[in-house]
Amino acid sequence: MQARTASTLVIGVLAALSCLLTAYVIMVPVWVVFIAWASFFAAGGGTSGLAKSLVMSVVGVIVGVLVVLAVQPFGGAAWSVAVAVGVGAAILVALSAVKGLEFTPAGFLGFASLFGVLSAGGGGVLDPVSFTHPAVQVVVALIIGAVFGLASGVFSAALTAKRPAAVATGR
Repeated sequence: MQARTASTLVIGVLAALSCLLTAYVIMVPVWVVFIAWASFFAAGGGTSGLAKSLVMSVVGVIVGVLVVLAVQPFGGAAWSVAVAVGVGAAILVALSAVKGLEFTPAGFLGFASLFGVLSAGGGGVLDPVSFTHPAVQVVVALIIGAVFGLASGVFSAALTAKRPAAVATGR
């Protein structure tokens, strides 16, 4: 099977499965799953892309939580949000100097995913930590997305693998 056809089939099936999974089994924002999935491929795919993307996206969530906590004493005033987001963004870029944290885009994707969930009414960072906590929801969705990315690469490769030609046995 050609690579484009294999990827089309595999990603289509897995995308449908990810929607069902997040609707009925592990209820996290499916759009964060897709963000992590895309980040996985942007980071180069494979186990290396999985590690680069997932680690830095989780760091982005952590920095996002710290930004939200930093603006709490100021009542979320626009100036405090601007300063805290600026510092958070600078931190994400500075962290790219650390081995294993080089894939800065994933940091911003995790950061933005947290703010998206918070903006959609997904609770607050001061809520008790549980499965419904926004940061937990985002991290779980990022993990699922990275795993779906890895699975789509593995299954697509399996469908495109060349099979050895049948050897004539003389029978």
